[in-house]
Amino acid sequence: MSPSSTSPNTPVASAGSQQSADIDYRWLTTLMAKWIEGLDKRYPAALRAEGIEGKVTLIALLHEDGSLSNVRIAKGSGNATLDQVALEDVRNGPPVKLAHPLERPQISVKLSISYDLRTAR
Repeated sequence: MSPSSTSPNTPVASAGSQQSADIDYRWLTTLMAKWIEGLDKRYPAALRAEGIEGKVTLIALLHEDGSLSNVRIAKGSGNATLDQVALEDVRNGPPVKLAHPLERPQISVKLSISYDLRTAR
């Protein structure tokens, strides 16, 4: 019973040197989308039964070791339960297996999780 993942999971530029601003992080966008797809996501049965859907956008710090910290809601779904489930699923997820070095100790990433009855498994 997993929600689908939609929209880009985008590295967010954070304050840093000009060199870091020139780094191409498109690979990270793809990697984070796959990471979200692989999460053991939950779609609360009570909300499914009521037909409640929504999208939660989270922001987190991704570290060089693949861990995520400071996970917080950037834009809620409009349903506190869906928001909380998304936070817990990301916080409890495995480390991200980075395909390339981050070129900095950490980077802010945006993650979107959609709870859609038509595409939920």
